[in-house]
Amino acid sequence: MKQNSEMKIGIVGAGAAGLTAADVLKEKGYKNVTVLERSAVPGGKCCSMEYEGRPYELGAGVISANSDTVLGLVKKYGVRIHAVSFDAEIIFVDIKDGKHVPKKRSVKSAIYALKDLFFKYKRLARRYREISKPGFIYVDKDLCIPFSQWAAKHNIPFIADEFISFFSGFGYGYFDEIPAAYVLKYYSWASVRAFLGKKIFGFTDGIQMLWKTVAGAHDVIYDIMIESIERGGDITVKTNKGEFVFDKLIVTSPLDEALNFMDASAEEKDLFSRIDYCDYRTYALIIKGFPKQDGYLPDNFHSNKKGQPIFWHSWYTDLNFYTFYVLGDWKISDEEVLKNIESVINDFGGKLEKVHVVKHWKYFPHISQKEMENGYFNKVEELQGKNGTYFAGELLNFSMVELSAAYAKDLVERFF
Repeated sequence: MKQNSEMKIGIVGAGAAGLTAADVLKEKGYKNVTVLERSAVPGGKCCSMEYEGRPYELGAGVISANSDTVLGLVKKYGVRIHAVSFDAEIIFVDIKDGKHVPKKRSVKSAIYALKDLFFKYKRLARRYREISKPGFIYVDKDLCIPFSQWAAKHNIPFIADEFISFFSGFGYGYFDEIPAAYVLKYYSWASVRAFLGKKIFGFTDGIQMLWKTVAGAHDVIYDIMIESIERGGDITVKTNKGEFVFDKLIVTSPLDEALNFMDASAEEKDLFSRIDYCDYRTYALIIKGFPKQDGYLPDNFHSNKKGQPIFWHSWYTDLNFYTFYVLGDWKISDEEVLKNIESVINDFGGKLEKVHVVKHWKYFPHISQKEMENGYFNKVEELQGKNGTYFAGELLNFSMVELSAAYAKDLVERFF
């Protein structure tokens, strides 16, 4: 429904969701859109840094051929991307016996894995195709159980074994805890096809460059701290940089944190206080004598191994620069984690020379099996538009750049 293009719209957060919403609003003809960002730069978890003049990612870093929303922005703003190759052998570390070998499957296990993928998972993805739409209001009850149970129920053990490296390794928790809906959202059949077709892309100048470029086309105010949001006829946002009055407000920042400054209703307080997160950490390190390959540690893909490294990435073959990734428990110290990482480094005969950057992420907002079964997302959707307020961001679709952006685009198209 087309509304007054002169209305004043505020957006909280200049990450993928907030900036996508701003861009779609502008394309629809809205002239008074202001984005409020608490940090000094846009992008949120799309956080790029440099080492010796070359970019690396501390957070999100790649997209695929089915990332239609993000690729649309890439094309519109002329941001450089390049194909990412996964051809190099990946090291899989067996901690139990100390062996560190590239993952090699027998012909028999490879056939079973392909059979699971093309004859079982493809059919399942088609059965639950509604989960690929923006949001979770279409979630089937069968997808509310933990993925490990769901995979056992549908007899796809080889797929579960393949999928866990890029799920737990990338900070999304553990298969014995996370509802299957999240895994199918991440591993949509379109995404699987893109991966198999080697249609994966990285950002030549870092993914944050995309959001810096998009932000440059909009009214974004940085280093702004919201003190209160009062919603009545108008929406008044009080900040450290003055007071703003909007007709409509889109909140893309963490919804539980919004409770600290928003005049939340009882229902908003109840729903947003139930959100859970993963303690995901990135350690950028300079390591001498370490393999110039990526590595996974499957023995640590279990909830009783928090604080242990789960994945590392080798950025450049001519530099001793790596990033290690860890799922923590909110309590374990960086010193303890670095000892665990150094133990792996030493096993390979390497030497940790410098800790370059440590980044903590309050990562992957999600809800429990019980909450999902009880229609949590339907209840959140019923809040859309009340008090002139709309909600977007990672929670509403999934913690991937494309999925956050796609939901924000869909939200604007539905309500503005």
